[in-house]
Amino acid sequence: MQGSASEIVMLFVYYVLFLFYLFLIGRLVVEVVRGFARDWRPAGGTAVGLEMMYRVTDPPVNLLKRLIPAVRIGNISLDLSMLILLLVVFILQRIALAYSIRG
Repeated sequence: MQGSASEIVMLFVYYVLFLFYLFLIGRLVVEVVRGFARDWRPAGGTAVGLEMMYRVTDPPVNLLKRLIPAVRIGNISLDLSMLILLLVVFILQRIALAYSIRG
């Protein structure tokens, strides 16, 4: 069965968003690890992989950090930008998937 060009494009968009979603999850894990093990420094291939991950995810995360102020809870400042970006990417994935398999 052959899909239309728009369905193929939307499937491609879905996979790009999925890869970006994985990068965001990886960034979240690395930030949690750095929070608990402050002296941890990646080396070798890990450092290269993390640099690529941060290079891809930094622009949208930094944009949202400027647009959405951190929530203050007592002495703790809670940054919701990553959570909101994960939610937006997830919703865009579902939209792209719905358009790619319609039919």
